[in-house]
Amino acid sequence: MKRIRLRGPKGFTLIELLVVIAIIAVLIGLLLPAVQKVREAAYRMQCSNNLKQLGLALHSYHDVNRQFPYENVHINDSPRCNWLAHLFPYFEQPFVPQLRPTTSTHGITVANDKPSGIFIRNVAVNDDYVVKTLICPSDGLKIHKAADASDEDLGMGNYLGVNAPNTDQRDPWNQNYQGIFVYWGHFTTDSPFGQPVWRGPTTIATISDGTSNTLMVGERPSYPDPAVAGGWQAGAWVYAEMDSALGLPNTKLWVAAKDQFGNACPGGKQWFQPGNLRNGCDAHHYWSLHNGGGNWCFADGSVHFLSYNIGTAIQAALATKNGGEAIPGDVY
Repeated sequence: MKRIRLRGPKGFTLIELLVVIAIIAVLIGLLLPAVQKVREAAYRMQCSNNLKQLGLALHSYHDVNRQFPYENVHINDSPRCNWLAHLFPYFEQPFVPQLRPTTSTHGITVANDKPSGIFIRNVAVNDDYVVKTLICPSDGLKIHKAADASDEDLGMGNYLGVNAPNTDQRDPWNQNYQGIFVYWGHFTTDSPFGQPVWRGPTTIATISDGTSNTLMVGERPSYPDPAVAGGWQAGAWVYAEMDSALGLPNTKLWVAAKDQFGNACPGGKQWFQPGNLRNGCDAHHYWSLHNGGGNWCFADGSVHFLSYNIGTAIQAALATKNGGEAIPGDVY
């Protein structure tokens, strides 16, 4: 009887295997940008939702206190006393207010009756407390080990209250009150320090430009890398006076003095414009890790994505609550 030899299944040749691998590589190359685009769209939407929660919290605070929170009332750096720390009970975060009978700044003692009972700070949390609502998913930060002398852990944040144009977030001599977030008091002189001038907070009634035409909170990524000169400070002081708000434009260079190449940071007006996480100079202005612009919360609580190309005139107009500027209807 003649035997029949059965052949086993034919395997791939080396060339066929290489062709299959090449096809898979091409498909991955085509698919990856689409996946990244979808992921960034989701991050941008979550960031927008974070700002909507902040807008709701600010309006809830206004409903209870008949005013928006001051940017800060202490005029000097004090832990967990800024506008974000005061919002904790309005987005379900721990809040235990500690009333400080008096506060002293630059040798001047101020009683708590100006305004009454508002010298408080949130002692329910520490400086390293992380709130997911305050972190844009595109940034992805949790806790950053601060590279300062005390080597303390500091929770990071990505959202800043909007000061008036040509102001700085910690400028106790600047009496420009056209932004949503203002200091409670300002010094009349800086040398020697004069007695503070007490001013009222922002209320909906004082936003004569209209709440839908006035910026309230904007984006600026945190700078966690200690290798970035001065950058680690940006975003770390999320509950203190420092770095809780920013002028639009900002005119002070407090984070870094030089960029990653050793060049001096540009002076003058720092507008909303693209930035780089390797450049600490970009911590001095609003920007985001989204493509083409950033999310902004307006004084009516709405959130809009603004392009970097909107122009400086419109930026300045949107930053003021009572500037009287005309704003085009197609800005958004």
